Amino acid sequence: MSFHDDCLVFDGHTDVPSRLWESPADLAAPLPDRHVDLPRLRRGGVDALVFALYVPASLSVAAGREHARTLFRLSRERLGRGLVQATSAEEVRRAASRGEVAVVFGLENGRPLGAVRQPGGLGDPGFLGECAAMGVRYVTLTHNASHEWCDASTDAPIHGGLAPAGIPLIREMNRRGILPDVSHVSDAAVAQVLAVSTVPPVASHSSARALCDVPRNLPDGLVREIARRGGVVMANSYAAFVGPEAARANAKRLEEIGPALAELDEPYLRDPAKYGEEIRRLFADRPLPPVPLAAFVDHLIHLVELGGEEHVGIGTDFDGITEPLDGFEDPSRFPDLTAALLERGVDKPGVRLILGENFLRLLSQAEKAAG
Repeated sequence: MSFHDDCLVFDGHTDVPSRLWESPADLAAPLPDRHVDLPRLRRGGVDALVFALYVPASLSVAAGREHARTLFRLSRERLGRGLVQATSAEEVRRAASRGEVAVVFGLENGRPLGAVRQPGGLGDPGFLGECAAMGVRYVTLTHNASHEWCDASTDAPIHGGLAPAGIPLIREMNRRGILPDVSHVSDAAVAQVLAVSTVPPVASHSSARALCDVPRNLPDGLVREIARRGGVVMANSYAAFVGPEAARANAKRLEEIGPALAELDEPYLRDPAKYGEEIRRLFADRPLPPVPLAAFVDHLIHLVELGGEEHVGIGTDFDGITEPLDGFEDPSRFPDLTAALLERGVDKPGVRLILGENFLRLLSQAEKAAG
């Protein structure tokens, strides 16, 4: 535990804002109905985490923007008493030195950024600027559905990757110090982001497809290329993206509940509490087989073998997943992950990098490259 306490631990992706929107809560108090709260962050030695402003694919560009603003406002209202927003790598370190937990914001689903009106010019750069002003430090380019300028890994392709309209958006992110996040996007889109972006990308919550063959995970070739470009692949702790048996069970589950999920899109904004309650009920009625922490460590080791320990991190997806791992159920279990990595032969400098230093370095690179 003493070594773990000496590490900077940075969880690169959580869905706390969506849970706060569904059901407001005091993050400083124990919250047994969710994964993340300040007591468990402290027990786990977590120094920083990303709050993802998740925009559902079904929302229009205008509605998506308003929803992101709402999530940001609700989240900011819940900070304090040990949680503080950070907008730079240095602010993360300063917060950690004070014993506070730093919160960095990301936008999950870039559809609200809008389209490009003409080559080289943004149709509406205002919202990306607004995101930068809010402190958003990465944009997950899409979510589960392909949209006007980017294809998703879990949907039929529209553009063969990025649309021409997406290229200036990536470059504008670079200019504003915002990382392009390639989790959720199609393989072709990842390759195009690598070709276009002047800043290494992050995959904020994607595991290894070679170990669990689902589209949301990254194939070996793209992991190597992200690492070669200096980026970071951050493994996702959702059981369905870690264990093959759980992945197959989840695919069957989604086939069964797909129509019911689709019906929930319409009341999403009108009654968030009921929406969240119904989503969790649908999934809880069809639980996945358990997946142990050791399987997650397998993914991290595999990513290290592909790209090197300087290019691997952790994006748990806590509060956005229905089934966490056995032995890694919430942020309080991060010391167990540290122990498991050491037991598997990762040296202490490598563990430090994986737990948070790699992602912090990438944030710093984006800041320095901003024009």
